[in-house]
Amino acid sequence: MRVVIKRFITISIAFLVFSTLILSFVSCVKDAPGSKYFVMEAEYVDFTELVGGGHSNEQYEESMIYGNGTKQEIDLGWSNGYFVAAMHKANVCLTFYFTSNKDVKNATIVLRLGSEMGDLTFEPENFEIKLNGEKLDYHPIYLTNSSTLENMRFADKTVANDAKIKAGENVLTLRVLANTLAGGTTAGPIVDCVKIMANAKFSWNPLLDNPDKREEGI
Repeated sequence: MRVVIKRFITISIAFLVFSTLILSFVSCVKDAPGSKYFVMEAEYVDFTELVGGGHSNEQYEESMIYGNGTKQEIDLGWSNGYFVAAMHKANVCLTFYFTSNKDVKNATIVLRLGSEMGDLTFEPENFEIKLNGEKLDYHPIYLTNSSTLENMRFADKTVANDAKIKAGENVLTLRVLANTLAGGTTAGPIVDCVKIMANAKFSWNPLLDNPDKREEGI
């Protein structure tokens, strides 16, 4: 009887130790550094001397921003309630400067994009994405059409799972190349934000007053 009890106690202790180890492992995975996305809002980049294109006219600098940052717009899925709309022009480029506290070899980069020019497919030949001057060879991005900017629907599109980010300053650029996607004329994606996930700490300098500059006509 004593032997049975000792075995039972031994097995129980072993089970408790194993359960503790499993719970500790799960907790570490759940709370691991880099488990959340670092977000850079497109409306907060530097628009100095940037000229974008709408359906039939050009938009200058901060006037490329759409939205008012309302709760209703955020509820539509617009990150922060704004986005950059006037991307339908060859060579229009959004530039994101950010810093990392260390080198990373396997960062995930996600773009939150939409379309107002029909169901479109973007690929490196018509939409160039560069990280520190190196082109990202991403898979084609398919975007479904939104009827109006007011009803814009965005989708997260992963463009890299093994991006190399260096310690210090990094530069990510999104450039529309000449194409015939919009009935023979150039179309670009509507850009909401950029998300980066990696086991590192990132920071950037968002220009938070950009939407106000647009409203003031600066």
